[in-house]
Amino acid sequence: MRGKFAGVLLASAMLLPVGLIASPAGAVAGTTCKAATGTATFSPALPAVSSTVKNKPTVTIKNGKLTGCVGGGVTSATLTATLKFGLASNCKSLLGGAATNTKGTEKITWNNKKTSTVTLSLVGVAKKPTNINATGPVTLGLFKGEKQAGTLAFTLPTGACTAKPLSTVTFKVLPTSKVTIK
Repeated sequence: MRGKFAGVLLASAMLLPVGLIASPAGAVAGTTCKAATGTATFSPALPAVSSTVKNKPTVTIKNGKLTGCVGGGVTSATLTATLKFGLASNCKSLLGGAATNTKGTEKITWNNKKTSTVTLSLVGVAKKPTNINATGPVTLGLFKGEKQAGTLAFTLPTGACTAKPLSTVTFKVLPTSKVTIK
């Protein structure tokens, strides 16, 4: 009897840490947000379509918003980001669908005052020159270890890329997409 009890106790002791690793206390399952909006600024501006000059601008987002979020104890957020074009580009190459290798860091501040840091990559969508996939792992804070994904559409101001360089765009999540962190 003592041998059986000791065996059960030993087996239980061995399983306890496995259970704790598989589902840690306070684990968060991610979130899905219906809307994402904001403005991105290019510095230096991307040269107009008629120009052969190319540059590698820094893209800054200061007023981004996520709304309609469900899951993970959050409902909305503000976001900022600083990204850098890895390849020299201009309006002609950007709107032609050429890769820009744009990467950087996004900081999300959730409505519950917690933050998430995302290593973000922007990749153009084939045959849709004003759409981009925004993806990357959450490296710090709330949802660490999860991955952000979403497809955004950007809108150019009147005359940008044709009559003048592109210095700013507005963006929003596509109606057929959502921003997920899972």
